[in-house]
Amino acid sequence: MKLLHVSSGDAFGGGERHVLELVLALAARGHHLHVATPAEGELARRLREAAEATQQAVALHPLRVRHALDFEAMYRLARLVRFHRIDILHAHYARDYPVAAGVIRWQQGLGARRPRLFLTRHHYAPLSRHWLYRWWLKVAERFIAVSGYVRDQLKTALEWDDERFVVIPNWVDAERFRRSPAFDRAACRRRFGLPQDSFVVGCLNRLEPDKGQATLLFALELARRRIPQLHLALAGNADAAYLARLQQQARKAGLTAQVSFLGFVEDVPALLFACDVVAIPSRNEAFSLGVLEAWAAGVPVVVSDVGGLAELVVHEENGLRVGVRDVKGWAAALCRLACDTILYKRLVRGGQQSVRQYTLTHAVTRLEQFYQLALSRPGNL
Repeated sequence: MKLLHVSSGDAFGGGERHVLELVLALAARGHHLHVATPAEGELARRLREAAEATQQAVALHPLRVRHALDFEAMYRLARLVRFHRIDILHAHYARDYPVAAGVIRWQQGLGARRPRLFLTRHHYAPLSRHWLYRWWLKVAERFIAVSGYVRDQLKTALEWDDERFVVIPNWVDAERFRRSPAFDRAACRRRFGLPQDSFVVGCLNRLEPDKGQATLLFALELARRRIPQLHLALAGNADAAYLARLQQQARKAGLTAQVSFLGFVEDVPALLFACDVVAIPSRNEAFSLGVLEAWAAGVPVVVSDVGGLAELVVHEENGLRVGVRDVKGWAAALCRLACDTILYKRLVRGGQQSVRQYTLTHAVTRLEQFYQLALSRPGNL
């Protein structure tokens, strides 16, 4: 199959990692892969590096989508579709959806060959419910959601037939996070400047208000009255104003020595190996690669009881769930894990069992089946 994936973001987050790994896996299965993305974006750079390292042929096409009504981007995408005789067009960013749908409608209007359109929703924010938006996107074969929570939001917004919404969860390369027999936590902690004798709570997420790190700081202040050895490690790119607020909050609470601001960390496995617990206090999430990575690394998780997080984590089986912004609840959960060895080990085992179902192989196989089903249907292809 000739596949064209569209991802117009410049940064590199969970959605871009999804596209990167998916594209390389599809190429490895013998499909002809094309990716339209900003030429100087992080996804393009990583695709070039990965394609060279793995010898997988992936054709990159520079494309910048400025907004959902970017007719120039629509025209350029339509030219790619026609020139390369694309079978499947697959868009991943919200602003890319109307542009990709416009290509299909353009081809329809010309009576020309048109690919099958797939859309993937990686975010929890609801889409527009405007009738024109719903109608415009209706040329898509399937709308793929990364969780049941996201699927339900899509169904509410678009009001299409249920069968057109499909859940294909994200995945994790568990081997990348598996601890070797030579695992040395002390060395990992030295690498990140973390105290050796502390109970380290890691929070690996972009530092911005919706990710809830302020709640975690308040919880740390409360929990340290009972467990003074608690230490918080905050890792991730930061919104500058929010970072300053968090640092000021830590100073006012007298927690400067008990909180490490690590910035962006490339070697996530090493940091996870340095942590005793991973906390994800987000106000909402569509899914959470952070949960899968912690499970694979053998680190228990505490998450907000909301959205895709609540769907992943079964309370007291493979993690703990706490109400959003419930400072006392977060403090209690951290204290429980620091004190209750039986609970701690049970959550580690539960996480390691749960993560086995989230594999790239499973996701790619399901996606291929939907692609093939769409191509087998009579139509103007």
